[in-house]
Amino acid sequence: MCPHDGERTAAPFAPTRTPTLNCATVQGRPGDEVRLRVLAADDPLVDELGAAEPVNPPVDRADLARRVAADRRVMLLEVDGHPSVVLWVALTVGIPDRLTDVLDPSVPVLEPAQADTAVFHSIWNVGSRDSSPPPSEDGGQRTDARLMVEMALDHLARDEPQLRTAVTLSPVPGLRAWLEASGDPPATEREDLVRLATTYLTSLQPDGSPVDPVARFHLGNGARLWRVLVDADPSPLGTRRSHGVMANYRYAPEDRTANRALLATGRVPVAPTIRVGPTSGTMDADRA
Repeated sequence: MCPHDGERTAAPFAPTRTPTLNCATVQGRPGDEVRLRVLAADDPLVDELGAAEPVNPPVDRADLARRVAADRRVMLLEVDGHPSVVLWVALTVGIPDRLTDVLDPSVPVLEPAQADTAVFHSIWNVGSRDSSPPPSEDGGQRTDARLMVEMALDHLARDEPQLRTAVTLSPVPGLRAWLEASGDPPATEREDLVRLATTYLTSLQPDGSPVDPVARFHLGNGARLWRVLVDADPSPLGTRRSHGVMANYRYAPEDRTANRALLATGRVPVAPTIRVGPTSGTMDADRA
């Protein structure tokens, strides 16, 4: 059921605009019928989406089944009746430090009412095998993926009002290639890898957008780089794309407009705990 006009949600991370969850037509997309579906565990689409999952492919049936347990959500954005964007969400206590905290089938199922954090651990376009989200803007218009994030936040704010934090657990797909292209010796210490990964994630292209495609998407959506996680994804895929490094991006309503404005000035919004120094080839990052 759609909210009444003027109805607002009270959850701390909810957008301040009126929620549009499951409404037939979304403002800003004239002519498009846009709908958010939260799939049940026995929905036939779950198997199809699991087989197509490019970001963190399930290894077996138990893996996929854990991703649709009571403390998990799989969301599908449909545009004009066609699947467009998939978002996988974990409800947790606190922000996880590694991917196995979310995806390991042996992790005990949490009672959703006990969760305080929503973790977005995969978002991708249906029909695309690219593990990087699409750009956050296209000719000045919101993309379907950006709309998915906004509608998912609305949904969680309404249906899971106990949640206090919304973050991602994101891959860093360009890190390994960037490090190899730099010509520097491979990082052997955790501190060195954190420093180099932070430099990469706060580096900007000549047009002012982040170098990393996932950072570009989430920072462009108004998120803030929250943590850089070493050894967060030791799987062969995680090692191949980023030496196991992952990142949290935090979505908070009080931050999002200011974060976009800061990024537009050539400074990357990061958490106060992230140390960013002047490095050749990067612009300064703001830690406020």
